[in-house]
Amino acid sequence: MSELREWLRRHNLEQYADAFEANDIGIDILPELSERDLEQLGLSLGNRRRLLKAVAGRAAEAASPQQESPVQAAGEAERRQVTVLFCDMVGSTALSNAIDPELLGGVIRRYQDAAAGAIGRFGGFVAKFMGDGVLAYFGFPRAFEDAAERAVRAAINILAEVGGIELPDGSRARARIGIATGLVVGEIVDFGTAQERTIVGDTPNLAARLQALAEPDMILISEATQSLLGGLFHLESTGTHELKGFAHPVPAWRVLGEAAVESRFAAIRTGTLPLVGRAQEMGLMLERWRLARLGEGQIVTVVGEAGIGKSRAIEALQEDVAHEPHTRIHLQCSPYHRDSMLYPIIQHLARAAGFAPADSAGARIDKLRTIFARRAATDETAVPLLADLLSIPAEAPPAQLSLTPAQRKAATIALLVDEIVHLGESDPVLLVLEDAHWIDPTTLELMTRLADSISEARLLVLVTARPDFAAPWLTRPQATVLTLNRLSRAECARLVAHVPAAHGLQAETVAAIVAKTDGVPLFVEELTKSVVESAGEDSAAVPATLKDSLMARLDRLDEAREVAQIAAVIGRQFAFSVLAAIAARDGAALDAALDKLVAAGIVLPEGRGLERGFSFKHALVRDAAYESLLLGRRREWHERIARALEQSFPGTVANEPELLAIISLRPDRLLRPATTACAPVTVP
Repeated sequence: MSELREWLRRHNLEQYADAFEANDIGIDILPELSERDLEQLGLSLGNRRRLLKAVAGRAAEAASPQQESPVQAAGEAERRQVTVLFCDMVGSTALSNAIDPELLGGVIRRYQDAAAGAIGRFGGFVAKFMGDGVLAYFGFPRAFEDAAERAVRAAINILAEVGGIELPDGSRARARIGIATGLVVGEIVDFGTAQERTIVGDTPNLAARLQALAEPDMILISEATQSLLGGLFHLESTGTHELKGFAHPVPAWRVLGEAAVESRFAAIRTGTLPLVGRAQEMGLMLERWRLARLGEGQIVTVVGEAGIGKSRAIEALQEDVAHEPHTRIHLQCSPYHRDSMLYPIIQHLARAAGFAPADSAGARIDKLRTIFARRAATDETAVPLLADLLSIPAEAPPAQLSLTPAQRKAATIALLVDEIVHLGESDPVLLVLEDAHWIDPTTLELMTRLADSISEARLLVLVTARPDFAAPWLTRPQATVLTLNRLSRAECARLVAHVPAAHGLQAETVAAIVAKTDGVPLFVEELTKSVVESAGEDSAAVPATLKDSLMARLDRLDEAREVAQIAAVIGRQFAFSVLAAIAARDGAALDAALDKLVAAGIVLPEGRGLERGFSFKHALVRDAAYESLLLGRRREWHERIARALEQSFPGTVANEPELLAIISLRPDRLLRPATTACAPVTVP
């Protein structure tokens, strides 16, 4: 049974499997089907709703596998950075005066389903339907490292989906959307038989005001949202606006569409700092490039945690070999297309062929023939297979494409691998695959086949991935794993010096930045920028550009997250005995939570003689956990820790009285972690 048929069977929709397969629809493109597509396939209105709802649920689950269990218990509130989306249907009031309420209800439901489906596909949470208004959160109740980007992508999809809804007068439905990012207090409120996720702060109000300001089919975003998007989208400033409830004029940007970017790294980063401290790693990659140029193909997997500099190292290598004749292929995996077959290849081919939005199917076929001229001259199946991959309609599908989907996939992979290998016959090839931890299964299969085919090719393949990615090709003799470790303190200080406007920072400030960023280049850059921009106002706060990523790490901990928050109040380093004295957990439960924190790379075990201890791997992760606590909650934990130290650890109080003083700070001083509390809590 095919994967698609099995999935349809689980959702009581198996009767449509034959129609889907007859139209070459696989499970990978289900999220791209519109309601109009489903109607043409013969699905009834009710089953169209069921299928779209199931697809949205599948996408949300893929985006966040832990979504089944809430990350907060009911009644608990947290401080969070959240991106809020507010969507409104245009002209609903006039429509309500023109048509029967029953017809209006049907239109509103279709609009709500379209909006909710798009929001769900990108991991957002629909907080409330307010007639023709839809309120959604990205970053609560679960954080994402790219919440702002997800919100904008969802908004673009909403406009497209809503535009496909036909109104009784024959026109098409339209919407306007506002998006804002900011600090809120998020809470899960328990109403007995139901729970409601609610947030408090200026951010929802700003999103609603921007939505009201937007014109039909327009997306307006706030300044904070714009600062998180980099070059991923085409944006247009609309100036500043006087908005009700806001004391000062508010800047806004209009989203014009998604930018065609080759690399997420290049799109998100603003400016490039010099590469610091990677001489050994660069030497290894250049050596592998030398071997590849001589016809000994190589594949190097560059592994490291987020922000460690994988993409920057690849960029530096490209700069080093730019003067040498070679062909470069750049493939970018996407967190939103992990179920889309060969998505990185499709995007690369569209860029390489120079497809324009206005191109006809014939024009696109001609462009494909141009870039695959050698293959097209000897293999009449090549262009039809590629056209099928790129969803370019053919007037008369050739007989060879009557292959089964599995046969077409195998033939397409073989064609692409052969073409990439043969490119090296003229000039050596540098192929970069970025963010393989988001790779789709078919692209992974292609890369594995490629790794097995390059031993005598003039080809260097560079793959970047996070540590949880298991590359199938690592046992091949032509494969190398390059793990990027943290920078030294001296290297971090050099990196700080290269950040614009950082030359005036005092030595103590630079030392504090170096200590807090733990050798992660991205942390160094973003914290330095934050310190420069804040001019000392709140230099200890976690930069807005890192909050989503750090909270996403914490949210993946589920029930162990509270232990991380409690430990964060104790300090960067903490003793097990102190944690056990204040955490309301038995020994086995606390051990299990700490094991989970260690396995996730949040904390590291530290032994001090007979005393068990731990430390946060990154100070900024500790700060993010601390800053997520409400002020009242911080006060409670500070008081508990102070009492525990006085009652159970008199030796610590005697030897380190300043620690107790910091732990007992007044609530109005608890806007940031106390630096003295970073000292290890030792027990005699």
